[in-house]
Amino acid sequence: MGFDYTVHRIELEGKIRYVYELPQKEPGEKLYFRTMGWIFNSRTACISGRKTRVWRAIQVTGPDGLELQGNTEVALKDVWLDKDSQTEKQNQKSIYTELEKIKQEDLKWLDDDYQGRVKEALKNMPFMGILTDYQGTECRERLLSARPDRTILSTPRPLVSSSKNVITSSTQNQTSYAAAGTSHDAPTTLEHRAERNYKAKRQYRLVYEKVGYALHDVRSIDKAFKAIQDVLTGDKISSFAEYYHC
Repeated sequence: MGFDYTVHRIELEGKIRYVYELPQKEPGEKLYFRTMGWIFNSRTACISGRKTRVWRAIQVTGPDGLELQGNTEVALKDVWLDKDSQTEKQNQKSIYTELEKIKQEDLKWLDDDYQGRVKEALKNMPFMGILTDYQGTECRERLLSARPDRTILSTPRPLVSSSKNVITSSTQNQTSYAAAGTSHDAPTTLEHRAERNYKAKRQYRLVYEKVGYALHDVRSIDKAFKAIQDVLTGDKISSFAEYYHC
């Protein structure tokens, strides 16, 4: 997790938990959420990366994480955005604003069945509800004199195990990444990576009303395609929201 004075590491019933602080608009007002387990925990191949985490969480009264504030589980997302990018709550608000501008005549090109489905989706506005969010600290800008060094991570040499099997470090990377739920191989040299602009990052946290799970964790192809179909057609879009937090 690194050092972060707004995250408190506690031990509860023999397990490590984290209590996140989310300062509010009023001076001194804070909300606290204790983690209960992963929803999404990405792996990063870059030592300078700030990865996204999504937790099942529950609100508590303070940083010790012992006393509950209600008994409703929520989803807490902890992410680092580019400093100048819009937050998820701002994006959601922009979508609402644009959808409210849609008029009856704008739907005339649709057949009657799709008109009804789109109208229902617009009426319910079934996006994942955001209880609260928080914009935290910003990273320092990259020094103008700093340059990437492409010789730091050179092509690794094969490692020979005690048995007669030869295991290369690239194979080990593939194994660790597969275990993390991604199909991408870890790059072995900087030459294989896309160019980075090294933008300054801003800490951002938000709390969703509902708890779902990452779409790539869905083990049913029917559910996966149904979620994608709902997004494309505007039909029961909330079912997709239950799956995808990341």
